[in-house]
Amino acid sequence: MNQSQFEYNIAEISTDLKNKPIDVIIEAELYYRKQISNTVNKLANHRIILLSGPSSSGKTTTANKICEEIRQIGHKCEVVSLDDFYHNRENLPIINGKVNAEVVEALKVSLIHETIINLISTGKSYLPKYDFFTGKRTDNASFIDVGAEGIVIFEGIHALNPKINKGIAKEEILEIYVSPHSNFVLDGSTILSKREARFIRRLVRDSWARNTVPKDTLNMWPLVCEGEDTLIRPFASLADIRIDTTHAYEPFLLKDKAISLLKSINNDNEYFAEVQKYIIKLEEFFQIDISLLPDNSLLREFIDPNDIKYK
Repeated sequence: MNQSQFEYNIAEISTDLKNKPIDVIIEAELYYRKQISNTVNKLANHRIILLSGPSSSGKTTTANKICEEIRQIGHKCEVVSLDDFYHNRENLPIINGKVNAEVVEALKVSLIHETIINLISTGKSYLPKYDFFTGKRTDNASFIDVGAEGIVIFEGIHALNPKINKGIAKEEILEIYVSPHSNFVLDGSTILSKREARFIRRLVRDSWARNTVPKDTLNMWPLVCEGEDTLIRPFASLADIRIDTTHAYEPFLLKDKAISLLKSINNDNEYFAEVQKYIIKLEEFFQIDISLLPDNSLLREFIDPNDIKYK
């Protein structure tokens, strides 16, 4: 199986998966893990990593895997979620008459700056914790100490926004953009785009991790994409490193579950026609045995751990 830049040939992958599925899966996992290792190898005097990416890109898993490798080479490392820096719900910005929790101003940027500066200068800092149920942020909820040479990864959709690292020395920071960058093509045509592949990930994960029914994920997705195009993607070019989280076999892994969820959409739903297009796209793939999924795969982020088929 060969990957040309930013695309996978469905016919080639299908043949290889039928003949040597383990090899295809191992190759895909190694491609992803090599990017993690290359990232760690590019660390110089960086004390802070800012890691961003759109919805369902695998940000959390990637941040944790980078952290694991940093620890393996003898450095302390911690992952911090920017979600914990949200303003209390009553203090969220109001834009065009509506509360907007998607913009960077929804975060207490001054507290992020304070935390980063503390970590660069002392290796220590208190951290906040945000409760999305109550809409309240608790400051000084925890404490981290990575020492004089430790590294802290700040992970979140706004991590590459220039307002986050304003005034902080560039040499202290490594910026990473994480997203599926590869399309799935057949006979020269894109069958499943990288954004559509992310939607499939989100659809499957939302169904179990957030108890969100497919129609609500469909309703939400256009707004998610609009936010990405205006608030996240414009800063992707600022990244020092881009990590492609596409796994060559993922549509073959998620196919049956995704189609099952999509078929729950009734023909009176406004997205019914779009759903049928997704089903037609997914029918270009065949379902592989779920038991082949490695325990440490990034794709575990999107798979229900309680589903016996996935164990």
